Amino acid sequence: MTNGDFRGAVLFEQNTPLRIISMAKVGPSGGQVGVRMICAALCGAQWNEITGVKGPDKFLPHLMGHEGVGEIVSVGPGVTKVRCGDIVILHWRKGSGRDCLGPKFNSPLGEIGSGPVTTFSEYTVVAENRVTAIEYDPDLKHIYPLVGCALSTAWGLLVKEAMSKKEHTVLICGAGGLGMSIVFWAKLFQQKHIVVFDRLESKRVQVEKLGGDFHSIEKGDSIEGIKENFDTVIDTTGNVDYISFCFDRVKRRGELILVGQPKVGSILQLKDPLRIFSGIKIFASDGGLFSPDEDIKGILNALGRNKDLLKVLVSHIIKIEDVNEGFRLMHAGKATRVVIDFGN
Repeated sequence: MTNGDFRGAVLFEQNTPLRIISMAKVGPSGGQVGVRMICAALCGAQWNEITGVKGPDKFLPHLMGHEGVGEIVSVGPGVTKVRCGDIVILHWRKGSGRDCLGPKFNSPLGEIGSGPVTTFSEYTVVAENRVTAIEYDPDLKHIYPLVGCALSTAWGLLVKEAMSKKEHTVLICGAGGLGMSIVFWAKLFQQKHIVVFDRLESKRVQVEKLGGDFHSIEKGDSIEGIKENFDTVIDTTGNVDYISFCFDRVKRRGELILVGQPKVGSILQLKDPLRIFSGIKIFASDGGLFSPDEDIKGILNALGRNKDLLKVLVSHIIKIEDVNEGFRLMHAGKATRVVIDFGN
């Protein structure tokens, strides 16, 4: 079944730019929905795919992206969760409904694969369990994609995984899209002291707007210059040297949470690992244990009350053909979250 063409960003080979190509639409099969994309956000997870942080990609070529907002335009057999006309958040975490792989799309360059959810295209077909219907607020158009990953992961990390409580202290390593989302929620949850470390001084303005104290290598600050120990320390970079430092800054009975993914084969060294026996917990975040069905409504209610503060989180709005420039800005540390606006 085909009914026109659409453009999407495709990864053909790792460590090469994405290519924008046209593909023929296919309708959804059982357990799938067709979505007209409104906006999608770029995430470090896709950069890791492109650069092979986790190793070789066995499924090339394929569409990319795992967070966005769009309109349901078709539903496959057995779908009961949503209907045509619903505006939905697309998320990488599984919600209710059927889970299934995406279709293959025909193109002049051959078949293009997809997964349970992809968002870097004008149209997509995704599993029913990767979408959640919302009441659409145009003021949050460019924020909604972040609810599919960065904002929801950050929220779940602090609410469901961390021991962090009101009046706790928090150190966040890395001021990218996820790091800034963690700062946003930490501020709303009234953490006593929020400190952010990043390599770039350009991040200072955004961090301070959200109420955090900022340190940067670029200005000459040393990461060792942060002398305070913290209840909760969170690394979003995956840099093993930073993770090692983060361990040194955890209080007794505190916690170190790893969110950024180290490159496969890298070696992590911890100074004085005996400190672990002082009650320190070290663990990797599992997507903040975010449950789309249970959590999206509450997250959106909180976001709706803080629209002005949210503007800090999206630094660039681009078109699909500028997706590689968006990743360049991210990799250079010149962006927080980059959002693709499909003009819908």
